[in-house]
Parts: sequence; structure tokens; C-alpha cells
Amino acid sequence: MDAPHAGRFLIVTWQAGGGVNPAIGIGRMLAARGHDVLVLAPRLHRARIERAGCTWRPFPARAEFDPSAGRAAEEQREYLGETFLGQTLPTALATEAAESMPDVLVVDGMLLSTLCAAQALATPLAAIVHTTRSFHGDPEIWGQWGFDRVNEIRSGLGQPPLEPARDTVFVELGRRCDRELMVMPAEFDARPAADPKIVHVGPIFEEEPSTAEWDLPWPPNDPVPLVVVSLSSQYMHHEEPMERILRALADLPVHVLATTGLELDPAELKAPAGMEVRRYIPHVTVLPHTAVVVTHAGTGTLMAAFAHAVPLVCIPLGRDQPGNAARAAELGLALTLPTDAGPDQIRAAVGEALTSPSLRSAADEMASVVASYGGGVRAVQELESLLAATR
Repeated sequence: MDAPHAGRFLIVTWQAGGGVNPAIGIGRMLAARGHDVLVLAPRLHRARIERAGCTWRPFPARAEFDPSAGRAAEEQREYLGETFLGQTLPTALATEAAESMPDVLVVDGMLLSTLCAAQALATPLAAIVHTTRSFHGDPEIWGQWGFDRVNEIRSGLGQPPLEPARDTVFVELGRRCDRELMVMPAEFDARPAADPKIVHVGPIFEEEPSTAEWDLPWPPNDPVPLVVVSLSSQYMHHEEPMERILRALADLPVHVLATTGLELDPAELKAPAGMEVRRYIPHVTVLPHTAVVVTHAGTGTLMAAFAHAVPLVCIPLGRDQPGNAARAAELGLALTLPTDAGPDQIRAAVGEALTSPSLRSAADEMASVVASYGGGVRAVQELESLLAATR
């Protein structure tokens, strides 16, 4: 597709952990097409943002995740409150927007108070949504959570309140954006009805496959199957389940790579000899050569496995993961185990996943579906259409 006249995009993203961040991938693609892309983000992401060809803008200190206050995000109530419903990020957005005069705003759909601030500006706005509607739109999970605080913020911005509704605060705020970019295939994200503002753009990754370098102790084309264990880029007290999984895999004829996330030091784990344990390796590096992924069923890991046609064994730990795992199993893409599954159960499930024709066939079909979304092309098209409307 031909690029329109270059514009300026301001992206606001967060993430306490070090996992795949689709906002950076979107920024990379926009920058490659000649746009000026500013990304307001935690300092943890600075190098990755700059490597993507974008300009990093720092989060205010109060919105930064502080591992010394507790490695799990849930342990930092003040941090969570400030990030999702505080005034610090909205103020930073307003200040940056006044200084840089962006043509289009792109904000993570979880940042509720920041979305309110963005909606108060006369600038086209897209939300990036990386959880399924069955999770962020479930009133049994969320109820009326967040409405009072959001309406307090909206009142201060001169905006009308959100009326009490059967939908969640995430859905109601999303409706007030010019676009909602769902970074997953529609085939995975079951929805009750279509909305022209909601666009499924498919998975988007930070790195191009060609930029990833292989540095593991076995070659990528080794005939011994590779099993990747990825339980969370954010810390979720996952030492024990990780060790349990690694013990289960010790007796299988496979190579094992485990990634712990940035907040969990590999040295804290007791891993059987011969296994490779790292904090982080880009999915685009290893998944093209992976036979099975054992995962907590976080959306980022699932999308990466889908894109590379890798069967899954899902052991959810919490948050949106049980629903993600159930949906992957429903589509024939995964085997799902309970959080407390024992080594024998895990070993048997991985053995089945390594040899299952039905899992392999479903994974191949989903990879074709994901490829049809263009790896971010749809997202760029939608954002450039918002840009064109300003000209």
C-alpha cells in the first residue's frame, strides 16, 4: 500500500513485564513508512522503542513499575491504581500532545484514565486492545468496577458521564474511540455483534524475523524437537509451576528452552541439566523451530504460537488466561491442564502434543489465518485512514 503524507503519531503503552508489546510493533511499521512516531512508555522499553525507529518519551516516575516494591504487579496497588485510573499518565499525555502536536493518538485500551484524557483532545484516537471481549467485556468479572472513578475523571475534563450499563467500563470507553485495534484474529476473539469501529488487525510483533539472531546451544534445524516453556513475561510467582514443568520434560527426548520474564532470574530456578533457561528471547527467533509451546496462555504467547503454527499445552495461572486456554482448546489448537497439574499429566500432554495430527493441522490452519492479516498491515491502514481524515 502507498503511504500518505507523513504524519506524527503519539503512542501510549505500558506493560510491567518485558513481553511482546504490539504497540512497539505498530510504531516500527509506521516509522518504516516515514511517519514520525513518539512512544510514551516505561524506561524498560526505551531501547526496544528506539530500535524500532521511534522516539521514546519517558513515563512519569509515579507510573513506573518498581520491582523493589514487589515483583508481581498485583503487589503494587498504588502502581496499578496510578497506571489505570490515576492522573499522572493523563497529565503526561496532555503535556506531550501540547508540545508535539500529534495527528493521531494511539493508546493502550487498559489505560482507562489516559483514554479519557485522549478523548478530551480534538485528535483522532485509536485504542490497542490485547485481551478478548470475553474477558474485558465480561460483566461477571468486572461488574461496575471503574465507572465511578472514570466518571470523576470525565467530569473534570468536561465530558459527559458514562451511564450505568450492562457492559464494562472497558467496552464503554472503547466505544468512544475512533478505532479499536484488536491485536488478534477475529477467529479467536468471539464477539456478540459486529461494530465498524472495531477492527481485528491480527497479531503484531516487535521484531522482524530477519532481525532475530539464534544463540542457543543447539542448531535451529536440530532433529530433536524443541519445547519452549513460557509462563509469563510479568512476574506471577511462577517459580514452582515452571520447575514442575521442567521436571516433567526431563524424561522426554526433547530440547527445552524456558523463558522466565525480566523479573525472575533464571538462577532462581532449579532446572534439570541440559535445559536452557533465559529471561527473554524474541518469539520470532525460536518459534519457527519449535515443536510445542507450554504456556500460561497469555495472549502474546498464544498469538506468537498461532503465527508460527506451533501446538500448545496451556497451564493457566490467572487473569485472562483460563479463558484464553479454553478458547484455544475449543479451536483445537491446544491441550489444557489445570494450574496444579502434576509432572505426569504435563509429560503426557506434551508427548501427545508432539505427535497429534489434529493439533498440528489446526495449528497450520490458524497460521494461515494469522498470515492473512498481514502482520500489522491492517493496523497501519486503519491508522493512516485516521491520519488522512485530518488532511
